Amino acid sequence: MKAPLYNDILTICQEIASASAADNDELRLAGCKKLQILCATNQNSPNDHPLQWEALADFTDDGEQAMDIYEVALATAQQLALPTFIASAYLAMAQRQVEFEEPVQALEFANKANEAAQDIDSEELKAEITELLIQLSAA
Repeated sequence: MKAPLYNDILTICQEIASASAADNDELRLAGCKKLQILCATNQNSPNDHPLQWEALADFTDDGEQAMDIYEVALATAQQLALPTFIASAYLAMAQRQVEFEEPVQALEFANKANEAAQDIDSEELKAEITELLIQLSAA
């Protein structure tokens, strides 16, 4: 990923997080709109990257809409052959399914995340996936 795109995503996400922490819905929504515009501008371009889509989905309150956006993140990660982002997208989808109280679907996505994580370097992401799998297996 090119540094300017990463910096743009990080800056917008920090704006959204700060607005959320301050309970400023107007600023939060403005930040989300900026992220939507960034994603739309970059979609299907050389700048398209799953990180922007996953960030947008993470900040999307509507769960069903967020799942659709995670699907875009996943497809982009698969197209670019980025296993860390494939695993991350599947993990995020599993976590949303937990929120929906859909343990079967959550486990399915968590298993896909675990499968994708086999060849990645991020021990932190692997640990998050394992933790969720343990939680879902115990339920």
